[in-house]
Amino acid sequence: MNNYPKLHNAGWPGVVGKGPDAEEPFIDLDTILDWTAAAEVDGVRFDGVDLFLSAPHVDIDSTDDDLKRLAEKVQSLDLVIGSVVAPVWPPTGGGSAMGTRPSGDGF
Repeated sequence: MNNYPKLHNAGWPGVVGKGPDAEEPFIDLDTILDWTAAAEVDGVRFDGVDLFLSAPHVDIDSTDDDLKRLAEKVQSLDLVIGSVVAPVWPPTGGGSAMGTRPSGDGF
């Protein structure tokens, strides 16, 4: 049986476009993990999750202990963490990895 490609659920739709100033509230990470672990269609289940390093899900300044607890939670649901996405949008606490464009640079 071929078990590739792995099927992962993305966590960031629970954060992006949601929150106190949006029409929908954040979907908390525990709920997303529980839904992901429970989802099944024709015997196919998610293998893991892809996480967004942004509050309220995962604080980008999380400690090693915070991340260990998160990993243990994900493993307890028989899932793996496939990737993590750093916030690059200013509303989510991020910004450009390239810095800002200097003025007068001709661009």
